[in-house]
Amino acid sequence: MSASVSGKKQCVKCNKGGGILICDGCQQPFCGKHVSEHRQELANQLDGIMQEHDLLQQELGRSLDEQSLLQDIKKWEDESITKIRVAAEAARADLRQFIVESKEQLSKACQDIARDLRSSREADDFSENDLNRWMGQLKVLQRETTSPSSIQLCEDNYLTIPLITIKHLDSANKKPSKSTEFSSVKNLSASSSQDRFWKVLGNAELDENGFLAKHIGGSLGFAHILGQKLYSQGRHIIRFQIEQSRRPDDIYFGCISSQLTDDQTRHDSSFAVGWFGDKDLYQHSVRSNVSDSLDSRLETNDIVCLTLDCDNRQIELFHESINKTYKARVNMDKSPFPWQFLVALCFKNDCVRILPN
Repeated sequence: MSASVSGKKQCVKCNKGGGILICDGCQQPFCGKHVSEHRQELANQLDGIMQEHDLLQQELGRSLDEQSLLQDIKKWEDESITKIRVAAEAARADLRQFIVESKEQLSKACQDIARDLRSSREADDFSENDLNRWMGQLKVLQRETTSPSSIQLCEDNYLTIPLITIKHLDSANKKPSKSTEFSSVKNLSASSSQDRFWKVLGNAELDENGFLAKHIGGSLGFAHILGQKLYSQGRHIIRFQIEQSRRPDDIYFGCISSQLTDDQTRHDSSFAVGWFGDKDLYQHSVRSNVSDSLDSRLETNDIVCLTLDCDNRQIELFHESINKTYKARVNMDKSPFPWQFLVALCFKNDCVRILPN
């Protein structure tokens, strides 16, 4: 407080002009009586700030509890390891099958050569050309035995496991701080969060790095395509555009548990939930009618958004053209985490594209 005697100023509390003092903080005039009250108000505010500080100090230990985040990282680790083990076991099974088939083919080829050798020897009907031909055939079989050319290990660069990262958010604008962002796996950048088509079951082919799926079958028959990413928590949206279709309402969009064999991966299985346009809902193999309105039918070039809401154990299908949303619950006993999106194409040349979110 600083003293200032002026007959022109009045106390802001009582409008009296005697013994006026002006506060250095708020620059308001107070009389002798009310200047003490003003100081007491400031003291009370200071006490309140100190209490807030003490509460914050107590909360620091609890609010920065790392256990839940560590559990999320452990869950990601376990799911990634499971994904790798499943892929490795599938590769081992395919390799064993290839080897069995190759041995059968080589054995048959050896028997054919032996039969030719015996018959030619018994008939005494052979020449240098025959000897060179048989020797060449034996050398080819020998090379296939030691290093089969029909078997090769391939890596698909587009089928990566998304790396988990830790980002420090600026408390003011909730944006990642460049100076504090780091990855849990050094020298590797996290893959894009954009999902894509991954595995084809049936007559379909993928193009444009997995962002385009097309039915290539010659007749009616479903082709099922799985998404690349696995979902166990959070809310995730995948946008699809129907680029070409004879009947867009006969294209299926839904989700299915990833813990299945190929023959179980179908839209009408008990492990899947999804829709055929605005017509039918298939919920764990139970079919129900959605809408009979012709005004709500899908058309070519329409966009649909499939939402996998893991936290609420449900999925949603939003049709942008008609601004309509359908929701369906997912039975976790029948479709346990992690989930994948599932698309089913019915007719030849049916074509669906994944759009950026």
